[in-house]
Amino acid sequence: EGISPQEVVDKYYGQIKQAFSDFGISFDIYSRTSNHIHHETSQAFFTKLYEKGDFVEEVTEQYFDEVADQFLADRYIVGTCPVCGNPNAYGDQCERCGTALSPTELIEPHSTLSGSKPVMRATKNWFLPLDRMQPDIERYVNSHPEWKTNVTGQCQSWLKEGLRPRAMTRDLDWGIHVPLPDAEGKVLYVWFDAPIGYISMTKEWAAEQGRDWELY
Repeated sequence: EGISPQEVVDKYYGQIKQAFSDFGISFDIYSRTSNHIHHETSQAFFTKLYEKGDFVEEVTEQYFDEVADQFLADRYIVGTCPVCGNPNAYGDQCERCGTALSPTELIEPHSTLSGSKPVMRATKNWFLPLDRMQPDIERYVNSHPEWKTNVTGQCQSWLKEGLRPRAMTRDLDWGIHVPLPDAEGKVLYVWFDAPIGYISMTKEWAAEQGRDWELY
């Protein structure tokens, strides 16, 4: 749209909030993950996991768009799914068959920013070793027989494939900055910080109401 990410956020936040209002729908809290309280809360989660030694720091080869002059997060890469042949699969998942992917598995990948074919460059990120956590995750999933069939089925499909380490950081200039001294130009992976929004917005609501957010 030729505007900054912050302007995009402000524009659509306002439009969506107004649409709810026009339909007569209101919320106790209608916030967003670009707020300071969310940045602060997400960084606290990351810092705690880092200090516990739960992350694996790795230098890997990742796709880089030479035209846009930036590393490409997985959703910035589109190509053909190696499983079902969907030509519009993303670098993290095929929306047609549901297969979890890594960008390097895509056939004929291209950048969504410039349309060009990306090249590989070395970069450092922090990974959550889901493969090590698989036994605990399996026990958790199997302890919830009340979950809907499609939810359980998707989880079991990922577990059957075997969970893989997943980078919790990205090379981007928009987002929540990684709270480490050697992490210039790194932000938190959206699926690390987005679910924390339920917590940060509860904190925001509780502060407005004079309540203790931790009870919720």
